[in-house]
Amino acid sequence: MNTITWGACNRAKQGQSISGDAWTVAMLNGNGILAAVVDGLGGGEEAARAARLAETVFRERAERPLQELIRVAHEALHTTRGAVAGLLRLDPLQSSASYIGVGNIGIYVYSRKPIKPISKNGILGYRLPTLLELTYTYDPGDLFVLYSDGVSSQFAQDLHLDIRQSPQALAEQIVHTYGKHSDDATVVVVQT
Repeated sequence: MNTITWGACNRAKQGQSISGDAWTVAMLNGNGILAAVVDGLGGGEEAARAARLAETVFRERAERPLQELIRVAHEALHTTRGAVAGLLRLDPLQSSASYIGVGNIGIYVYSRKPIKPISKNGILGYRLPTLLELTYTYDPGDLFVLYSDGVSSQFAQDLHLDIRQSPQALAEQIVHTYGKHSDDATVVVVQT
């Protein structure tokens, strides 16, 4: 069985000392991982507070179903300015990937299979959409990239991007090359 490896990079927008984005990668007791990227609305301390609150919910309850995680985070964020989030669960025993996203969090999958998850419009803490959980079967070696809207999706068309490098190096390169200086930028790369 292939081992799942991952890397992450988070950069605050230019002129800010704190990022309004958060991320987590939690190893699951049974098997596999839960990866999440959260983007608190706006920037600065209040955005960071909302993002960290959602990230804590996801990390502490990582074993729970994805839709439950989103609903619990939605309730927890009622007293904040809100956040958007993407959750990815990988189960290497089943070669299955499940994704649920609320708001403008992106996900791109490098795979020979047609794995094209989407996020639905909404804001955790304010307006929860009808949740759409998408499940796919992936191949060993597939690469999942979760990213906040502070990262241009153009990286997915970059034929010179070396996707064979380590997930950590790839996450850093995507943020360095495609991160917008006018926004917080976060990338989590998971290699199956």
